[in-house]
Order: sequence, then C-alpha cells, then structure tokens
Amino acid sequence: MSFVERLNAYVKSVTAGGSLAGVDLMVWFLILLVTVTLTCLAIFFFTLSYFRRQRLHELPMEPRRRRSPWQNRNPIPMYVFGQPRRWMAFRTRNMGVVRNALGVTNAEVCSWEQGLSKATERNLFITPPIRRWILVFGHYLPNPSDDIDAFYKLMRNVSTEVGEVQFFCLDAVVHEHAWVRLIDGNVVRSYVWADSVLWNEGKPSSAELSLRMHSFGYADQVDEESLTDLNRKLEHNVEYLHALAARWSLDPLRVEPKDFASEFGLTGEMDQLHVG
Repeated sequence: MSFVERLNAYVKSVTAGGSLAGVDLMVWFLILLVTVTLTCLAIFFFTLSYFRRQRLHELPMEPRRRRSPWQNRNPIPMYVFGQPRRWMAFRTRNMGVVRNALGVTNAEVCSWEQGLSKATERNLFITPPIRRWILVFGHYLPNPSDDIDAFYKLMRNVSTEVGEVQFFCLDAVVHEHAWVRLIDGNVVRSYVWADSVLWNEGKPSSAELSLRMHSFGYADQVDEESLTDLNRKLEHNVEYLHALAARWSLDPLRVEPKDFASEFGLTGEMDQLHVG
C-alpha cells in the first residue's frame, strides 16, 4: 500500500472515530510538508542563481568605450590644419594670455566641436590646456612663405608676451615646411623652407638630430644637389615634422580626449593688423 493510500485510510479512520484532534494534527502535518518543500526549492534556486553570478563575474568584461567628441580616426581632423598644414603650441595654461598675444577679437567660449569647426573659417581655435601646452589651429594662421619678415615679427612679439611659443608648418605636395621655437622673444631654433631657405637660425636641436632632419644653410649650394637627393631630404623633413613636434611639445594628431583639461576652449578672429 502506498503512502497516499495509507494516509487516506488514516484520515477515514480518524474521521470515522470522530477524533477532531487527529484531523487537526493531519492539517498541521500537511502545512509543515508544504512549507519544507517550498523552503528547499527556494534554497535550491537561490544557490543556482548565486553560482551563475559568480561565473559571470569571473568572465573578462569588455571595457567601456570612452565617448570621443569626434568621429574621425584622429582626434584632431586633418582638415582643421588648413593647407599648408599649420599649428602653434604655447607653453602656458592661460588661454587669455594666448588670445591677447595673437590679437584675437570677438573671442567667445566654445566646445571642442564648435572650435574645430570654426577653425576652417576666419576664426582661430585656442584649445584648453593639454598637459602643459595650449594648441592653436586655424586656416588664418600666418604662412611663413607669404611674408617671412612679418612672420618673424609676429613670432617675436607673441613669444615676448607668452614665453615659449612654437610654430609648425608643412605642405606634403610642394615640400614646404617650417619648425620654429622662441622663448621670451629670443629665437632658440627656426628653420623655414619654401623653394629655398627663408629662415635658419639657432643650432639644430637634439630632437632634429635624432630624427635626422635636414636643414640647409643660407650659403649651401642647393642647386648643386641632385633633384632626387633634394626631394628625398625634403620629403624626410615633411614626414617627420609631427614627430619633431611631439618631442618639442605635442603632436596634435596624437592628442586624445583624456588629455584635455576641459571640454571648452576659445574661438575668435585673428586681427591681421596685429599680425603685420
């Protein structure tokens, strides 16, 4: 006879005997049985869930991607530099000092996206500090080959106001290039090439030497260079100019969002009278 059949027989015998105490005992037994069963099931599912969570925590989690304000491959889009590609670097954390030194008018606070967009127009974009430096972009930055005397005067004036200032320029098509560094109005190193040497002052830096950058002197007989050798040297300078910028200050193509001290910079127009 099964347990259920025996249980039914017991209940009938108890009820037949009119024993209410037996019926109460049976009800409490059933309640206890159900309670124990539900408790065991709850413990089982809780244990199963716990071990599943433990396995999930042991799996390598994919790192959260930091949101970048740009969709381009490089944080600073290439078109922002203009043509020839130009930018400036100031050793300071004060955007106002840079603004005043460059004679920027109608200046206003802007986001990175706004500043980079306006840099393709008449405006300059002055970045917030990136480590110890502030970068400046804009199609209206001066081109040394347009007027080397005016460019020299601008760099002297700006450096006198700010301290250390650097300027970089390159054109991969016609091989024009420039790297200039001044501190407190004094030329530390400058080299500007545009079909010929426009400005060569100061001793080549250790970074130039290690990168094998080539700079012609004013007295060098460039015409005696074979066209192949000349182009090879010019192409090398253009190719490694960003590497030189990285050793002097910052390479804009390698700036990352995590380097920015703030998401806001300054934008405004460059006063051409101030430049001249």
